Amino acid sequence: MTRINLFLGLVSVCLCFLASSAFSQDAPEQQEASDVQRFHWGVSGGLNRYQEPGLMQLQGPEMGVHVTRTWSSIQWEGDVLLGQQKYTSRDSGGMTGITNLETRWRGLISLAEDLPDHPDFLTGLAIHTLWNDLRGTTTFNQTTYAGYERSAVQLWLPMRWSHTGVWDLDAGLLIYGRHTSKLSQVNSHFTDLVNTQHAGQYVQATFHWAWNDGDTLKPFIRYTHLGKSNSVVMNGSTWTEPASQRWQIGALWEFHPR
Repeated sequence: MTRINLFLGLVSVCLCFLASSAFSQDAPEQQEASDVQRFHWGVSGGLNRYQEPGLMQLQGPEMGVHVTRTWSSIQWEGDVLLGQQKYTSRDSGGMTGITNLETRWRGLISLAEDLPDHPDFLTGLAIHTLWNDLRGTTTFNQTTYAGYERSAVQLWLPMRWSHTGVWDLDAGLLIYGRHTSKLSQVNSHFTDLVNTQHAGQYVQATFHWAWNDGDTLKPFIRYTHLGKSNSVVMNGSTWTEPASQRWQIGALWEFHPR
């Protein structure tokens, strides 16, 4: 309960900080800020490779829709990524056509915008969600295995170093993660498991290639690591979500308002 209260308190403080930064300016400044409010939309394509080392792998193409809204020193961002992946495991065989859905939502505030000769630094809060559908069966060594849905919700501390129009370097630390495994879909004697995670990091490098029409092509590479979760007891056995790593590489085409 103490961790949950700390988690909720941190969320409240950070959201209040972002809100006060957005609305504490006087009337002329608010009018000026309203003039620069705008949305940037983008689409992306790439490859997603997820691994639980020594256990399983999911790999396949993914496409994304992205949106950014800038409001004075505040930046709100959203990413929705949908993929079709191939599942392989040395212990349970393989399966194709696995749907993977990932979303990321960030609120960032600039802390170095008054230093034009230096890269900008932004930080804030981010919420990530993950879902993949492993329902179905695989056969390995004449044994049939059943799959199930998995989902996760995570709170992150995002950080970004940005050289406008040239590159972005993103990094993040996991604050709290909640992972759900619907094992009841495998066996009616099982219950769905909820594990928590408190260790994780990501880093992403993005490069900007501006076009004459104002659009921007942004190649990127991203690495995410999640540590092993806590342990949960079910039917006399101990269940743990293993450590994992994910590589994503692709390119985003961002449309600037005309």
